[in-house]
Amino acid sequence: MTLNQKYIIDAAKKLRSLGNFDAAYNLIRDNFGGSPENQHIIWQHQPLFWSDIHAGNVILTRRNSQDASFLENLWCDASFRQRFHRQAPDLPPRQQLEHLLDREFLSVLGDSTALHWVVRNSLGLPNGIMSLTEISLQHRRAEVLLGLLPDAPMGTAAAAMLMLFQFFFRVMKFNKLVSLVYADNPHAFKSTLHLGFQMEGTLRRHMRDPQCGEYLDMHQLGLLEIDAFHERNKKLMLRLLGPRM
Repeated sequence: MTLNQKYIIDAAKKLRSLGNFDAAYNLIRDNFGGSPENQHIIWQHQPLFWSDIHAGNVILTRRNSQDASFLENLWCDASFRQRFHRQAPDLPPRQQLEHLLDREFLSVLGDSTALHWVVRNSLGLPNGIMSLTEISLQHRRAEVLLGLLPDAPMGTAAAAMLMLFQFFFRVMKFNKLVSLVYADNPHAFKSTLHLGFQMEGTLRRHMRDPQCGEYLDMHQLGLLEIDAFHERNKKLMLRLLGPRM
C-alpha cells in the first residue's frame, strides 16, 4: 500500500469519526475503485457496517464510547460475564475504555477482526451485547457471542440471532458462523442447536475456567447458510422479525 493510499484510508476514518459514513465510503471507492485487487478494501468501508439493524422489536447498534457505562454495568455482574464470555478481561478505566470503544467502532474488519453491537429494544434501551469475533476475511468465517440481561423481553435472544443470520449470510455473504459453548452450559447448548447450529465436535479440556480453575470441555457448533434459513427458522423470522426482514 502506498503512502497516498494510507493517507486516504486515514482520511476516511476521520470522516467516519464525524459521522460521515457515506462520504468516507465514496472517498475510498473513488480512489481504490480502479483495481480488482482493491475491491476487498472498498467492501470493508461500506456504510452498512456502521448502520443500525432494525427488525421486529429489536435494534442492533454498533457499540462505541457512548456505551461505556452500560458495558461497565454488565462487567460488574459476574453472572453476566459467566454467561457471555468467561475469558473476558476486566475493563480498563473509563477514559481508556471510551478510547478503546471508539477505536474499535471506527476500525474496518481487516484491522479489528471483530464487530460488536448493543442489543436494544424498540425504544432504544439496551438489553445486552452481541459480537462477531475471530472474523476471517479469507475463510469468510466468524464466531458469535451473545449476552443478554436477565430481564430482556422474551424472544430477544432468538430475534437478535436471526437478525445476525440475515446480516452475516445475506449482506456480508460469509460462509460459516461458529459458536463455542461450555459443556457445563446445557441451556446454551440446547438453544444454539434449536437455531440450526450443527454439532461439530467436543474440544476436551479446552479452556480453563477463571472462577473454578478447572479445565472444561467445549462444544463447537457451526452454522452454514442452508442451516440458518431452514423452514423452522423462516417461520420464526416471520413471527419475531416481521415480513420485511
